[in-house]
Amino acid sequence: MKLQDRAAIVTGSSSGIGRAVAIAFAREGAKLALADVRERSRAGDEEPTLEMIEREGATAFFEETDVTDETAVEGLIERTVEEYGGLDVLVNSAGVTSDGPVHAVTEAEWDRVHAVNVKGIVWTTKHALTHLLESDHGRVINVSSQRGLRGGDDTEKAAYVSSKGAVTALTRQMALDYGSEGVAVNAICPGPVESGMTPIEDETDRQRLLEGILTPFVGQPEDVAPAAVLLASDGGRYIHGHALVVDGGYLVK
Repeated sequence: MKLQDRAAIVTGSSSGIGRAVAIAFAREGAKLALADVRERSRAGDEEPTLEMIEREGATAFFEETDVTDETAVEGLIERTVEEYGGLDVLVNSAGVTSDGPVHAVTEAEWDRVHAVNVKGIVWTTKHALTHLLESDHGRVINVSSQRGLRGGDDTEKAAYVSSKGAVTALTRQMALDYGSEGVAVNAICPGPVESGMTPIEDETDRQRLLEGILTPFVGQPEDVAPAAVLLASDGGRYIHGHALVVDGGYLVK
């Protein structure tokens, strides 16, 4: 039980990578605060994360939270500390994607993507930091993307790619700011992962993704979750400011 009795917040926990991380943490003994704008996934075809975790006997609660709303984020942190007596791990997995090149993107769309993907991390970390500094196992794990390292691959992803580049750079700065005070800050950079943000509609979609990776299968959210467990556990205590790529060999190919 690598995370026994550690209190963790996972944003974006209702679907995709955030959901897989929350379930993996619960199975390792963590006490979870699940945060998302809705309790069920957008598709509504999965058992709510909270119900699954509780059915397995783990401890969790759900707090409806828009990470772009600083007041809502502050409330999430306060409830977590009240419920669990502190906070050890913050996983910033809430994120949105967007299509469109710079010349076509609207101001509203640009602001939406950067507000969720970047500002959301700022608000959660800002209000969690006091409690993370009091922990002997303080961790911040930001879910970025391999596109936050190499830039684009697909065309017309200006807002999304720029936001993930910002997340990766912000992670390094946060590691520098807080690592010496005992909080390890790292990012995970997933490659193609089948999820609501990267749906596979047909075999053509699957083959297109397979052509860009080395594995004979497209990654699932459950393939990313063990990286978060590592970074949150004692095994990650000497890892600071790192962008951990989990991409099926996408970058090297």
